[in-house]
Amino acid sequence: MDWTRAHDGLDAARFDALQSLILITMVAHCGMLLGRADELGWWARTVLEPAFLLSCIVGLGVREAKPWCVLASFGVASLWLALSWPSFANHTFLEWSVLLLLVLCRGDEALGMRALRWLPATVLFHSGFQKLVMGDYFQGQFLAFVTAGKPKFSDFFGLVLSDAELSRLVAMKGSIGTGPYSITEPLFLAMSNMVWIGEMAVGVLLLYKPTRRFAVWAAVALIAGIELGARELIFGCLFTYLVLMFYEGRRTFALWPVLGGIQILAMLAYHFLPGLRLN
Repeated sequence: MDWTRAHDGLDAARFDALQSLILITMVAHCGMLLGRADELGWWARTVLEPAFLLSCIVGLGVREAKPWCVLASFGVASLWLALSWPSFANHTFLEWSVLLLLVLCRGDEALGMRALRWLPATVLFHSGFQKLVMGDYFQGQFLAFVTAGKPKFSDFFGLVLSDAELSRLVAMKGSIGTGPYSITEPLFLAMSNMVWIGEMAVGVLLLYKPTRRFAVWAAVALIAGIELGARELIFGCLFTYLVLMFYEGRRTFALWPVLGGIQILAMLAYHFLPGLRLN
């Protein structure tokens, strides 16, 4: 059974649009490293970002060169992973995986899109299953911990927690030896458990055509909800686009310039508006 096949004959256009978006994504994500004072920051300023930027400009400007620019970005992303091994972010590995499949399947766009659709479905299900197995979402422990230690999460969850509970968490600062981080407030617990339940559910429902349209918009809503706290807009835009590849018709994949623009704005805001606490 081919669970990830499109039925509208537009996969070649989707493939081309995803190539464009990933070129922008790599520029935006690597741009976050430019202010770092460590070795990876030096590599980003002198090698990685210039290479990603050149690939993006040429790839978007010269259609025939786009596949070669994706190949170049894949090579640079591979260097990025090697330089940051073993502590690279899983978001970087997702971007590398997208680039890999685009490179391997550039002669067969339909096959490439079928392979690429497995990425968001697998990531969603695995992410939810991992949360289920670890058990850190049942009583809101993980979200309580990040609320205590990260202001962007305390800003968001302060809207649903009582003042007393929020003050208790923030006072602990997510430091070793503090706790407990379990929460009893019903709305917070519902939100915490809906994360892993929703991720596992939409990961499966995306694979079945009768439930696909509902699953696409449920997944987009779930990602949007997560990003209200996490504010990882570069990853959020890319992953949203990967989910939208399940939706038939041109309206969704034509959004790539909008999502790419948001990624570039997020990179600039990260450096010039740090108070927004993006990424």
